[in-house]
Amino acid sequence: MGRMLFPRHPKPVVDPRPVATHSIRQEAQALPSLTLNGAFEPKLADPVLDAPIRFTARYRLKEYLSWVQDHLLVVLRERGKPVDRITPGHRLMLRLVLGPMFFYKKWRVGDCRFELDAQGLKRVTRGRPVTLAWRDATAIHRYGSAYLVTTARGAMPLPYRCFSETERARLERWLAATHPTTAA
Repeated sequence: MGRMLFPRHPKPVVDPRPVATHSIRQEAQALPSLTLNGAFEPKLADPVLDAPIRFTARYRLKEYLSWVQDHLLVVLRERGKPVDRITPGHRLMLRLVLGPMFFYKKWRVGDCRFELDAQGLKRVTRGRPVTLAWRDATAIHRYGSAYLVTTARGAMPLPYRCFSETERARLERWLAATHPTTAA
């Protein structure tokens, strides 16, 4: 029994991705998502995002769980499962599993500093920069409390609370100008 609990050569689980890049998909009830399909090339000089939008995000467990639950519904629907809501039992399971993961990643990663411009977005966590060109994003989802920028490898939530009113309006105008089908 001791060998089952304490193996001689444990394999550490190391995931260098911060909490914001877990592969999660979610959907807003009344807000449309922007599917980019890799064909997104912004104009070289876009007057809406010429000045970059900069902010720092400190993620919270409650909002993180909300993004996961919303995105889980989208993933299940995309796979053809008729799901209207997540049951209380599933919500409890998500909290039990994702809660410790969230706090571990938050401890490892810390705050995320973002910079969005016409070319893409840049995230810096504890001195480690990650740059994402808009052409590499597969979708931008609008949810109740955040945008979720998805890629082939994961997703980055951008909480609305981190944007000023004018910055969010600039980003919405830019999304509407580059992809008119996403206008809310």
